[in-house]
Amino acid sequence: MLIRKRRESDKRADVGPYQTRGDPNIDLGAVRAGIGTALRMIHSDVLREEVPDRITELIKQLEQEEARSA
Repeated sequence: MLIRKRRESDKRADVGPYQTRGDPNIDLGAVRAGIGTALRMIHSDVLREEVPDRITELIKQLEQEEARSA
């Protein structure tokens, strides 16, 4: 990922790395919620799939180790 360095004048003007300024009127919580909803809709078929037995077994092992160390 290419990240451009900001000029000193941009840092003072609170300009992002791609020469954008944040809009103070945007509700970021609503934006995040919208993105989450869209991702869930796109991947809804994956969410309905059963978790493979091996993954379930590994999760149980992790939970047991976590309980022992607590």
